[in-house]
Amino acid sequence: MKLIIGLLLFAVSLHASAVNETHPQYVGAIAINACQDPRILADWYSKIGIETHEVSGGFYGTFNTPAGPFFFGIHPKRKDAPKTSSASVSVVFRVDDYDRYISEVGKRGLTPISVEQDSEGRFAHFKDPDGNEVTLWGK
Repeated sequence: MKLIIGLLLFAVSLHASAVNETHPQYVGAIAINACQDPRILADWYSKIGIETHEVSGGFYGTFNTPAGPFFFGIHPKRKDAPKTSSASVSVVFRVDDYDRYISEVGKRGLTPISVEQDSEGRFAHFKDPDGNEVTLWGK
């Protein structure tokens, strides 16, 4: 996690020198190619507060952030999908009230596999049913 935060801080420091360069405004979406039944993933992500709706075998949702809308998708399982995820991507969701959020997801049956704290905040790490790393980050 410290590597991720270090990269974020590095990116912020570059911002001052790159004001006139073309760059993305914010992350607008995450799409997961499911390794198993996408409904299992949709149910798991609903426990951390991401509600989706089934459309043509996939599950899709959106919510607003201060930066703009955020879209979340779990695509239908492909016939050639691997049995498990490569777990090469880590998804980090920023939360307002860390203690309340962790308490709420605990009531929904999720327990972090590890937690840590540093000068940037507190982090609760999970793995979704496909093995993807998911972190909740707050103060």
